[in-house]
Amino acid sequence: MRIVLDTNALVRAHSRSSSQARSLLVELLARRHRLILSNEILAEVTRVLRYSKFQALFGLAEEDLLEYTQFLQSVSHLVILEPNYHAPLRDPNDLMVLQTAERGDADILCTHDADFYEPMTFSYCASRGIEVCNEFALIERLARDG
Repeated sequence: MRIVLDTNALVRAHSRSSSQARSLLVELLARRHRLILSNEILAEVTRVLRYSKFQALFGLAEEDLLEYTQFLQSVSHLVILEPNYHAPLRDPNDLMVLQTAERGDADILCTHDADFYEPMTFSYCASRGIEVCNEFALIERLARDG
């Protein structure tokens, strides 16, 4: 499967984390699923991991952030985003995640962001063959599919 994990999942999946998102990332890679990302998502992950609350939680130095970003680049398929992309999303900051899924021909967009579950956005994704689900549902699906 081709899967996009949103910024929040990737932040929680950092190597110093023991979260469910970390377990999900490890499982996806172990099963040789294709992680789809963009440079914009990687930049956002780095920016968010610099927030003081994440610095306090993970204690990440700049070299740790660089190492994590390089790791994500090495295990993912990077897509190039178009600057004038439009889609039915309330929050323009979410456009990079949805466009990454579209441009990467993703099967699944994994997010807890409620905006992606709004009927118009949800059906927009479905019409493009993109299933929107949260981490829990994706983990269950991976377990079920063996």
